[in-house]
Amino acid sequence: MNAASEWIKYDPTDRSIKSHVDHLVITSSGDCSIAQHAKSLVSEGYVWYGIGGYRINNVTHYAAIKPPIKELEEEQS
Repeated sequence: MNAASEWIKYDPTDRSIKSHVDHLVITSSGDCSIAQHAKSLVSEGYVWYGIGGYRINNVTHYAAIKPPIKELEEEQS
């Protein structure tokens, strides 16, 4: 079971990233978190915010979260 899609190298200028949607992110220090890409309240552009609203800096890669919906549906049938 794979909960994430492919990891994508983060480009801070890329506006194709869906905002206000949960993603998995990895930072340059190797930390992995659930975060949302959203407009910064204190500067220009978009940044990553973790659960609770704290900013996550130095994101290097992100991936969409893909829950195993079909597998869960099959198990319930």
